[in-house]
Amino acid sequence: MPETKRYAIDPDSLKGCRIRVSFHFKELQRETNPIVRANIAQYLAEATATLALLEAEEARKIAL
Repeated sequence: MPETKRYAIDPDSLKGCRIRVSFHFKELQRETNPIVRANIAQYLAEATATLALLEAEEARKIAL
């Protein structure tokens, strides 16, 4: 039987996504290898796009 993973903060939540964006941003600032930086930048772009969608969804909830 597969074990369900439990997280302190849901990684798919707005807060979890904000943390992921912050993490990748800080990681990108520290990294010096250009190939690794390119990969981190892609992860950051994906996380930022997801964050934008979650923020817009939250704003719609508040506006109603």
